[in-house]
Amino acid sequence: MSWVALALLGSLLALAAISIETANEILTHTKDLVVRNFDWAFVGVATAALALVALLAVHPRANVRLGAEDSEPEFSRFSWFSMLFSAGLASGLLYWAAAEPILHFQGNPLLAQAGITPSTEAAAQTAIRITIFHWGFHGWGMYVLGGLAISVYAYRHDRPLTIRTALYPILGDRWIDRWPGHTIDLIGLLGTVFGVATSIGLAATALNATMSSLFGVDVALKNQMLIVAFVCALGIASAVSGVGRGIRRLSELNVWISAVLFTSVLVLGPFTELLMGIVTSTLDYLWTFLPLGLWLGETEEEIRWQSSWTIFYWGWWLAWMPFVSLFIARISKGRTIREFVLAVMGVPTAVIIIWMSVFGGTAIHQELANPGSVTGPVNQDYSLGIVAILDQLAAPGVSLALTAIALFLLFTWLVTSLDSATLVICHLIERPDAKTQQVLWGSILAAVTASLIWMGGVSALQAASIIIGLPLAGVMVLIGAGLLKDLFKGEL
Repeated sequence: MSWVALALLGSLLALAAISIETANEILTHTKDLVVRNFDWAFVGVATAALALVALLAVHPRANVRLGAEDSEPEFSRFSWFSMLFSAGLASGLLYWAAAEPILHFQGNPLLAQAGITPSTEAAAQTAIRITIFHWGFHGWGMYVLGGLAISVYAYRHDRPLTIRTALYPILGDRWIDRWPGHTIDLIGLLGTVFGVATSIGLAATALNATMSSLFGVDVALKNQMLIVAFVCALGIASAVSGVGRGIRRLSELNVWISAVLFTSVLVLGPFTELLMGIVTSTLDYLWTFLPLGLWLGETEEEIRWQSSWTIFYWGWWLAWMPFVSLFIARISKGRTIREFVLAVMGVPTAVIIIWMSVFGGTAIHQELANPGSVTGPVNQDYSLGIVAILDQLAAPGVSLALTAIALFLLFTWLVTSLDSATLVICHLIERPDAKTQQVLWGSILAAVTASLIWMGGVSALQAASIIIGLPLAGVMVLIGAGLLKDLFKGEL
């Protein structure tokens, strides 16, 4: 399987080296075909996954432990949550926290449907609602479904930690270790490569933007390539050191420093308004996330917007599903099914609501007070959003310190994403402790990320996620069918 994956990825890299224009054209055309014909599939899979994990959380079998009945969790709750936070959210929280609400604030189909004028105070809540929706229950439902299936059949049926293990009830002993099972692992491996490459690429642009603010470094492709190379080298070193040391420690450090940055923005920003915004956004999201999850664009403009945002996000979550689900399974042995579902769904979503309400609310507050101060930089380059709000938050010395913290977080989140992905890929090829494989696949992640940035930046990264997300949507359907089958038979 690893040789097939290497051949496919090598072909992509070769095509990019021969003709950037041709590679970008193929990528864009394929993405457009997927969106035009299968947008309903992305929406349906995301909603069905959420419904199924909700059922699993309340089912009488939800008290079953992932492992032997007397097994204890390997990691403390804080370490467990820290690794969930770093692996599943990572640098996207900084890249999109200011940029996405500001982009929706300037116009989206929901504003048009409600008769709300864009770029006004009335548009603020809708903009934050959409942002939270794209990062909330629906995405984590896909992670939970995949991670739970892997955990159940790995820890209760002595299967290896691979994506094909999640399909054990469908493939059975006859096919699980033959070509159908290995094909599923291959799709999972490619999803991991492209999903993580998308995140690394987006974070590299944000890292470049913060370095530009601090050190005057040009925001340029060559600098983003150098960032990717340097970060990937550190990520490989962290992966080689193992989960219990490099990944756990970096993840815990990220949580503490993220808390410092968040608290600073909350206190220095419009404090009372942001606190009220957290409450309002929570209630608004809980009231609207189900109908939003079922909405499909009808007009050409709505379809174009949905493909650029919701379908991209569902494809991105699906591309990340093999990586995050397998990583969550790796660190969750000894937890109960109910604990797994509620914690992995609830805690990150709560963090997202609070984080996006504070950062998005601050960005919109600054834009309303000083029109163009945030929309200008964001419309120029999405990665400039976080820099724009920090620059206006406090006196120059304090803003500079906060930008340095953001720079550090982007850097360490990049490292944790890459080392976790390297670990997952080595599990997929069933060589989890092979140092040479960790070095090889870490290097491949760097090469794929660099080639996608070179091919078309954000648009190429988005296209790659959507394309690989389609076959993974099919994998999610099979995973859900297998879990339902064993749930009704009482074999979980």
